[in-house]
Amino acid sequence: MLELHTDGALARLTIRRAAKKNAINEAMWRALGAHCAALAASVTRGSGPRVLLVQGEGGAFCAGADIDEMTELVRDTARLAANNATVAQAQLALERLPMPTIALIDGPCFGGGFGIAAACDFRIGTPRALFAITPARLGLLYSIEDTRRVVALVGAARARRLLMRSERLDADTAQRWGVIDALVQSAELGTTAQRWADELLAQSATSLAGIKATLGLITGNGALNEAQVRRAFDAAFDGPDFAEGAAAFIDKRAPRF
Repeated sequence: MLELHTDGALARLTIRRAAKKNAINEAMWRALGAHCAALAASVTRGSGPRVLLVQGEGGAFCAGADIDEMTELVRDTARLAANNATVAQAQLALERLPMPTIALIDGPCFGGGFGIAAACDFRIGTPRALFAITPARLGLLYSIEDTRRVVALVGAARARRLLMRSERLDADTAQRWGVIDALVQSAELGTTAQRWADELLAQSATSLAGIKATLGLITGNGALNEAQVRRAFDAAFDGPDFAEGAAAFIDKRAPRF
């Protein structure tokens, strides 16, 4: 199951299926999309959390697709196509959330799990983190959307190594390649994530949402079109966050967003 818990400005989405290393099935993909839709709607209402942490339980992030279910899906072409669409929609919803997202990776992060992590803005890993994308071993392709995210993280040359050679990355290599932004001991993962969240909460939520929309536009998969992004840029100069940020700068104090 996927459990969403919100505590004030911070939300946590936890993949809870430790017995299968948090392998994700069709129902869980639907739940991911639903949770992301609920989070986005709450932000629109002005009452939502401002940072989302995504994590797995039991010493794993996500081992990818549920193999037992996948065995059933491949026998039903229509259901398989519907499942692929559900996966794509859920990951896109996660990628397009207006708040910053941080994946906490402690253990295996394979296939669809890599896709979830890549759809987040930041990734913090531990020495137990292990990454792999192996569609070529199954006679499959990685989706266009997933491949775009991999290339955005590591570049085309290293994406070829991940996808065509099915290379596994240990935590040190993943950090060197840019898959993870920070590498900490497992015992420090929670406190590091909280520190990153606190730093993001000190920024303007308006700015962060607009920056995410701008980056999405530039990378070709944004939630807003160019005209909308330009309007958001112009509107920020008249917004309350800029008024507070400018006042704080003049007063030589931290802004209170």
